[in-house]
Amino acid sequence: MKIYIDVVFVTNLLMDYILLQAVGAYLSCCKSQKRTFAGAMIGALFSCLILYVHMDGILTVSILLHGGCACCMTFLAYGLKQKGILAKAILSLYLAAFLAGGLWDMLMRGRKKGFLIFLLFSAVTYFCFMFLAYISQVVDVKKRNLYPVALSYQGKVQSSYGLYDTGNLLTDPISGKPVSVVTPEFLAGLLPGSLAEKVTHLKENPGEIESTELAGLHPHFLICRSVGGERMLLAVTLEDLIIHTPKEVVHIESPVLVLPEEPSALGKECQVLLNAKLL
Repeated sequence: MKIYIDVVFVTNLLMDYILLQAVGAYLSCCKSQKRTFAGAMIGALFSCLILYVHMDGILTVSILLHGGCACCMTFLAYGLKQKGILAKAILSLYLAAFLAGGLWDMLMRGRKKGFLIFLLFSAVTYFCFMFLAYISQVVDVKKRNLYPVALSYQGKVQSSYGLYDTGNLLTDPISGKPVSVVTPEFLAGLLPGSLAEKVTHLKENPGEIESTELAGLHPHFLICRSVGGERMLLAVTLEDLIIHTPKEVVHIESPVLVLPEEPSALGKECQVLLNAKLL
């Protein structure tokens, strides 16, 4: 069999680009066209170089090489740092390649393999995967609005889930930062015992707002206007807020959070209501 290295490179470049675009749309982690193209370039170069490596009977080496290539492709294309999301992207890439290969094998049977047929099938594959990715995003929209979050204060870190609320546009008039909502129970688990108790009863004892022990939290009251009228909510400032999204890990320095009047308003699954301006 005659193998033309330029044909191998162009074919794999185009298909890897289509697959990376499709998987990126499905996982909502596409960063840019340039990064996706760079990831596809890595895959195409690997496909060419692997032709010169003889691995007959060495299954482990083959798996490691192909897995390493897929890892480099997804990391370069999406910039993912979380191991769990990176593994999900690699698995999705392999499944997409498997489905595309089966589709092509079925459609190409009995047909003359030409350049126009190749471009036609590439376009069909691309639009099919993008359509499936769009349907997946529409069906899974509620789940995608729930992100793992972590709040930190004085070296202590507390993790939970945060609900991304597009209707929460509250802004702190003092610092000008977006204001999120945190349950008193979650905040109490993050703060030292005596400090958590003082913050919880600060609304009943507003005179303690000037306490030196509470100075690090910068406590103050905000007026929140809603359909039910105006409410006075206690706001505190923590050290760091980390939001883990499929696209990236978002760090918010000195996040401002308010305590709701009804602790059960956020539900049992999430402890933080994220401001729409944070993402």
